[in-house]
Amino acid sequence: MTSENQSQQDKDATQQAAEEKSESSQVRDLFILSALWLPMGFFLWFYLSSVLVAPVMLICDALFEWVAPELVRGMVQQGYRIVAHVPVIAGPVGDGADGVLTNPLIYGYGVPLLFGLVMATPPLSWKQRIGQILFGYAAMLAVQSWGVFWEIMKNLSFQLGPGAAVAVEDLGFSKTLIALCYQMGYLILPAVVPIALWILFNRRFLERVARRW
Repeated sequence: MTSENQSQQDKDATQQAAEEKSESSQVRDLFILSALWLPMGFFLWFYLSSVLVAPVMLICDALFEWVAPELVRGMVQQGYRIVAHVPVIAGPVGDGADGVLTNPLIYGYGVPLLFGLVMATPPLSWKQRIGQILFGYAAMLAVQSWGVFWEIMKNLSFQLGPGAAVAVEDLGFSKTLIALCYQMGYLILPAVVPIALWILFNRRFLERVARRW
C-alpha cells in the first residue's frame, strides 16, 4: 500500500513538473513569437492604413453631424489622413484640402500591438485569434474616433484663431474639457486599451503563468 502511494506521488510530481515545464515553454514562446509577429503587424497595419482609417472617418463625420453640424461640415479622406471641412476658418490648415488635417494613425498603433500579442499567445486556436483581433479592432476604432474628434476640437479651440474658439465655446465645450479629453485620447487610451483587452481575452492563460511564477 505504501509502495502504491509512493508510486502515485511520483506520478503526480512528474505530471506537475511536466506542467511547469509546459507553462515555462509557453512563456518563452510568447516572447519569441511577439518579437516575430509585432513587426509583421505594424507592416500590415501601415500597408492597409487607408482601408483601416475609412471607418474612423465615417464615425467622426457622424459624430460631428450629430454634435456640431454647423462647426464641421463633412470630412474627406486623403490616404491615411482625414480632412475636416470647417467653415469658420479661412483657408486650409496644414496641407489639408480645405480644413483641419488629422492623422488617425497616431491613435491606432494599438491595432498592430494587439495583433502581435494575440498571434503570439500560445494556447489559442485560429478561431479564437481571429475573434480577438476583430473585437480588438472594433474597440480601437472607438479609441481612434475619440482621438480624432478631440484633436479637431483642440485645434479649433486653441490654434485656429478667435473665430473658431468662439464657435466651439458657443456649443458648450470648455477648453478644460477639450484639453482633458484630448490628452486622454493621445496619451492614455491608445496604449492602455490594447494591453487591457489582451489581458481580459487571455486571463486564464496569464493566471496559470502567474501562479507558476
